[in-house]
Amino acid sequence: MPTTRRLPLLSLFGLIGLMACSGSGTPQGGGGGTTVTGGTANSIGGTTSVAGSTTTGGTPDTGGVSEPGGATDNGGATDNGGATDNGGATDTGGATDNGGATDNGGTTDTGGASSSGGTNVTSGTTKTGGTTSSTSKTGGAIATGGATTSSSTSTNGGTATGGTTSAGGAVGGTLAGGKTASGGTTGSNGGTTGAAGAAGAAGTPSTDGIPAGYPPVSTDNYAKCQKVAIGTNNACAGQPAGNICIECLFGGTDYNKTESPPPTATASSEAGNYLVTVQLGGSAAGDTYVSAESSRGLLQSVTTTAGQSLTYAFVVNVRGMEGQPDHSGGPGGYPGLDLFFSGKNPEVTAIGYALSAAATKPIMIYIASDSTACDQTGGAYGGWGQMLPEYFGPPVGIANDANSGASAAGYSGNAGWTDITSHWQPGDYLIIQFGHNDKNTPDATVQTSLMKYVNAAIAAKVNPILVSPPARVGSIPIGDQTGNSGVHAASAKGAAAAANPPAPFIDLTALSTAWYNGLGMTKDQVLQAYHALGSDGTHSNLAGADKLAGLVAGEIKKQNLPLAKYLRQ
Repeated sequence: MPTTRRLPLLSLFGLIGLMACSGSGTPQGGGGGTTVTGGTANSIGGTTSVAGSTTTGGTPDTGGVSEPGGATDNGGATDNGGATDNGGATDTGGATDNGGATDNGGTTDTGGASSSGGTNVTSGTTKTGGTTSSTSKTGGAIATGGATTSSSTSTNGGTATGGTTSAGGAVGGTLAGGKTASGGTTGSNGGTTGAAGAAGAAGTPSTDGIPAGYPPVSTDNYAKCQKVAIGTNNACAGQPAGNICIECLFGGTDYNKTESPPPTATASSEAGNYLVTVQLGGSAAGDTYVSAESSRGLLQSVTTTAGQSLTYAFVVNVRGMEGQPDHSGGPGGYPGLDLFFSGKNPEVTAIGYALSAAATKPIMIYIASDSTACDQTGGAYGGWGQMLPEYFGPPVGIANDANSGASAAGYSGNAGWTDITSHWQPGDYLIIQFGHNDKNTPDATVQTSLMKYVNAAIAAKVNPILVSPPARVGSIPIGDQTGNSGVHAASAKGAAAAANPPAPFIDLTALSTAWYNGLGMTKDQVLQAYHALGSDGTHSNLAGADKLAGLVAGEIKKQNLPLAKYLRQ
């Protein structure tokens, strides 16, 4: 069963080259059913049916032939002498069993609500398992046929009518951007155990294959990659030193190693939004974390079994300055697209990439913020904006133009704001978060500054989202974050309410405060686990940044914002 977990990140590794925040004197800051692969095919509708006694006749499907999108029929045609539907072509209106009693629970349950197929069919006796309809599901993901599936109790995405789902209880529907399983026949009989479905319900990124217009994976592209040592600036920065790092530089070699001082932000013909596909898994079991550019998270660690193959898709924003757009003291990075695969045993077999075109334009989320959200370099610091891509699948991409030292009043003169306004298009999104660098400024003044970005976005038909800054960890429980010396959560809330129309507001100050206080840790323990250098109360490390990004993504889902349908879950 594929599972997803977050790799532990070392907060103290690789601190070479970290720069101080400007003006502060502090250190640098700021869809479809998946088929379980590698399994052994079972004859679902043949001599012995999982969902009943021995079937006589019928034309059994071999069961488990993987169809991307989860439309595998478990059992196929009707078994005469009981008319048992082991999944697949389920009777959605309660059709009568051939040679037996009527289906209990024959009421039509669309959307996968009906538990199709039942537990046992004995020569046409009543189906016990179609008698009780599950509560209405939002989307399909019900593994029909056989005994009740574990995945039939929790569904994610899509709409499955009558139970047209994949074998093994795979998560159905069209969840944004994650995986498809391939490389073997189904290992679950008639949905008896919805292995992939259960994993999906727990948070495994899912998708209905590679989206239309995205490049197919290629082994030739992967042949350009190489194993390298964990780097302090770019290559898998922040990962444990004992891990393996696979570096894929599709735009050329690392020019930071040949130029001193490192280049400042530059335009590049290789910049833009890339559509990326990767095939994870291989002959051996693997754990693979996917990142891009400057320690930017793309996918939380994926565990694969030997012989298993999972395909994921992403949008990767590539800029001339990979990290902070106006932070000339930091490294520029690599030219063009660069991807990294790391873990104790990362398994990758193929990669596809191409610049987006008009027909495949991503929905972009631009981030205007400070060091607490920016793309940090070196691996010791982490901004929550650089980990947010982990939580979204295509067609959503994230362009993080947050910059260290930026304030609500000053960011409008920053290169990051110029980059945003020169690229955003109607229908895109703008996340606005300022406050940490607005000390001794009244809330009302900060709110006025925030409104400049809100109004500019609305005028451009871009959707603004106001986010208050993460709390400072000066003590546990977290101390007062309000007032002129606080982080100005009230300013963000006020700007959201004053917008016309009102904009969404995410109170990351309150969310992070509750999270920190609920960890059951001392202040020092919190800083060691989740903050830069183990002592910086304002800036998180990569592990902390991932947690904060998860809080933002969780609130997008809780508020059911339009972006919620693109979340990986």
